[in-house]
Amino acid sequence: MRILVVDDVADIQVLLVAVLQRAGFEVIEAADGTTVESWVEDARPDLIILDLMMPGMDGWDTLELLKSNPDSSDIPVIISSALSEEEDFDKAREMGAVDYLPKPWSADDLVARVSKAVGASQKAA
Repeated sequence: MRILVVDDVADIQVLLVAVLQRAGFEVIEAADGTTVESWVEDARPDLIILDLMMPGMDGWDTLELLKSNPDSSDIPVIISSALSEEEDFDKAREMGAVDYLPKPWSADDLVARVSKAVGASQKAA
């Protein structure tokens, strides 16, 4: 199971990778939304964890790009963001995200949500 982690904060990226690898997932990383499309083409992740607040192409634009592209529209996306207003949750779901994990999160919650999203996408396939 390959997960693409997209976050511009190095410390958060390291933490995400460590938790996910410890749970048995293969993890690839991107520091911004501009490289996500190439990672999707080259590595074909099974799931994407996407931060919203990034320089350049932010998470909203990245999510829109992913969901509008037939090659990536079926990849489940979990938003992980410090934005925690109800309208952010609603907007993410409307745009096609399968879950919204507010920061800060616990390792157990992260792994549970990833496992649920991966399980749901495998059932749909």
